[in-house]
Amino acid sequence: MMPDSSPTSTNSASAGAAPAAEPAKRTNVIVSIADKVTSFGVRRAYGDSVQVGSEQVVPVALVQFGFGGGESETGEGGGGGGGMVLPVGVLAPDSQGKASFRPNPLALLVCTVPVVWAAGHAMARVVKAFRR
Repeated sequence: MMPDSSPTSTNSASAGAAPAAEPAKRTNVIVSIADKVTSFGVRRAYGDSVQVGSEQVVPVALVQFGFGGGESETGEGGGGGGGMVLPVGVLAPDSQGKASFRPNPLALLVCTVPVVWAAGHAMARVVKAFRR
């Protein structure tokens, strides 16, 4: 008799461990999460219109999500995720009635300070390199 060499045979190292999730089930979970996050992100990026004084405005935000996960050879695994929503401004009618973007000054400051710092730091290194 020949030993069974089919791909369904189990590895002796994982005999006591819980079986790994089937690839089809993992894919369905991933697709389900991706669908929910996509629709959630769009709803958060452009919120429902709000009446502010005599103007109707639409809030606009920067939405960012990240997820990760993994599985060991024994079938043990885990994962996690997180997200961020930064209000960047509103869409509001201008004097001609057309929609225009009005930035949030605080968000603009939060976003530009790191860029200005990085540019200044890079410029200082360039100047230092040319002095040598």
